[in-house]
Amino acid sequence: MSKVCVTGAAGYIASWLVKKLLERGCTVHGTLRNLGDEKKTEVMRGLPGAAERLVLFEADIYDAASFEPAIQGCEFVFLVATPLQHNSGSSKYKDTTDAIEDATRAILQQCERSKSVRRVISTGSVITASPLREDGKGYKEFANESCWTPLGLPIDHSNEFMDHFLNE
Repeated sequence: MSKVCVTGAAGYIASWLVKKLLERGCTVHGTLRNLGDEKKTEVMRGLPGAAERLVLFEADIYDAASFEPAIQGCEFVFLVATPLQHNSGSSKYKDTTDAIEDATRAILQQCERSKSVRRVISTGSVITASPLREDGKGYKEFANESCWTPLGLPIDHSNEFMDHFLNE
């Protein structure tokens, strides 16, 4: 069965992906920002098949080189991790877009160097889709595939926008 890397493994989408991959018999290399976060690691290690086929790695999207050990030997890499709460004052990146671009580029280069990765699947960012109107004022009545975040709109904490939309 395949060996697969899932970045951001403890996130909502990635954790379901890890669960499904384990159910299919895959060996999963899951990355988490902090392996010391027992709340997240316990959930991951409690998944069916995790004891035999889940290996957790500590990796931070702001340090793309930290993903290399998790990628080694994998056939597929699901790039799900993304920086959500970027602070330009404490980072080498001026904004979230720069951080995402640099991390994606570095991880793709690692995949190429690995010689084992056959395919990379990138989910993009949670802030790609948004029910926000084009003018940035108010929300559309429903969210569907036509809902894209207006370009250039600064969204530091995207969950605040989604929470507001859902509670409106």
